[in-house]
Amino acid sequence: MNLPPREHHNAGIASNRSALPLKTTTRITTARLRRLACGVLGAASLAFTIDTASAQNGTNATAAYNGYLSAYLVTTHVNGYTYPLPYIAQSITNRNRLFMWAQAYVITGLEDHYDRLHAASDLTLINSILTSFLAQDKTDLTWDSWNDDLEWACIALAHGYQQTGNTAFLNAAASNWNAVWNRGWSSDLGGGIWENQNKGSKCVLSNAPFIIAGCMLYRITGDSTYITKCQQSYAWMRSNCFNTSTGQVIEGISSSGAKLTSNNSYNHGIFLQAANALYKVTTTAQYFNDAQLTVNWVVNNHSVMTEDHPNNGPFGSEEFFRGLSLFAAQNNLWTTYQPWLEANCTAAWNNRRTDYNITWNKYNTATPTTDLEAMETISSVIVQAVTQISPVAGPHFIRSYASGLAVDNTMSTAQGDGVEQWGWNAGDQQLWNFTQNSDSSWTIESFYSGYVLDDPNSSTANGTQIVQWPSNGGSNQKWVVTQQSNGAYVIKNQASGKVLDNDNKTGNGSPLVQWGANGGTNQLWYLK
Repeated sequence: MNLPPREHHNAGIASNRSALPLKTTTRITTARLRRLACGVLGAASLAFTIDTASAQNGTNATAAYNGYLSAYLVTTHVNGYTYPLPYIAQSITNRNRLFMWAQAYVITGLEDHYDRLHAASDLTLINSILTSFLAQDKTDLTWDSWNDDLEWACIALAHGYQQTGNTAFLNAAASNWNAVWNRGWSSDLGGGIWENQNKGSKCVLSNAPFIIAGCMLYRITGDSTYITKCQQSYAWMRSNCFNTSTGQVIEGISSSGAKLTSNNSYNHGIFLQAANALYKVTTTAQYFNDAQLTVNWVVNNHSVMTEDHPNNGPFGSEEFFRGLSLFAAQNNLWTTYQPWLEANCTAAWNNRRTDYNITWNKYNTATPTTDLEAMETISSVIVQAVTQISPVAGPHFIRSYASGLAVDNTMSTAQGDGVEQWGWNAGDQQLWNFTQNSDSSWTIESFYSGYVLDDPNSSTANGTQIVQWPSNGGSNQKWVVTQQSNGAYVIKNQASGKVLDNDNKTGNGSPLVQWGANGGTNQLWYLK
């Protein structure tokens, strides 16, 4: 999917080129369940012990995904229900459609799986299930008074647009996100977004998903007003719901000003995702530090996620798994946190029910063969998917090991323009999205222009400058990305067999070329 070309933007976002480096149909069961839905963070010592006999792999991830679809995906009308197809049912036996926000929530898990393999059949499902979502729940979702419900719809729709290019999804995400801000933000309690329009509380769960969706929309559109509002929401959330010493996240504040405490994985996961998303956009160190503090609060105290049904509801841990995967992959910390993800992945798999290969939210206990809700078992799909997603996947700044300069598209939207290296400034002209192809190679797309890195005319000559060109699936636009022992990567063109090289230059504006691999530091790159 090519992101649309857009004008450069700064407006408070780090992008100045001269700045060198620096929910059932009524909502699961009850409003309380929905409000506190989360995996409990029960005390346990950290232990990165993995049963190698059950070590996780892509086959397990695919089996969990296929089993989930077999258990919950409805593709023909049954029991008199006539909802637009397809949709996700409430449970294995109850084929009624999940309520709007829950439908969107589980769709994000299907999108995680697509990010792992990029299979055409999975993309077709995402396009069709989001289309049926809009047909049933409509593009204007303001009939729902819960602001976080709309935010989850925005996340599913914005990510769906990134994957499919379907502008109906983008338009619905943008309009509903703005509707949440317009009706939900107020100066009461010092700012923040109300959880519900009855104005009973302001919470992490009504501010963090707003930020996650807003950062996605910024990445798509380049409109910095998204980030301005996200930063305001984050500042309120950080001030009122985050312990800056320990990294612990609480629930929120009631309308009377009373603190709402709830130590759960859902809040920690969405806070983590919000902080990391803002860090990747702004490069403000506080967001990174907050994200890492939250990660370590959970990881250092809880080896395997468990969940307490009577008090907290049957879902939530998947948000921490997703958040940690993104944080680790996007900040060169995969080797630090992958063992923890692997331990949870293994526990989920070892305690699955084998008829559907799905797991409930008590990863340390065998999953029962009784009826299970779709909201509960989506975590088993997500933890398998995000643990298998390569740390290369997603948006990165590509910085030379030798010079410290970044791969830069020169703020060009013209096909055929050469790429060069320039002092890192965190602008979109230096941000590249890595998408894995079915042959395990990577397509590397500019966030600024929507064009991809290309070996012009499949040249095999040393010294050929790499250019940007519209994506066409050619082998000259496919790159084999291999991590080295020092954490850096070699980026080799599939067509020429030559690798990306900074030509032993240290100056801004130096062309980036391809050259035969020689093991030099000029051919090593960090993904940030």
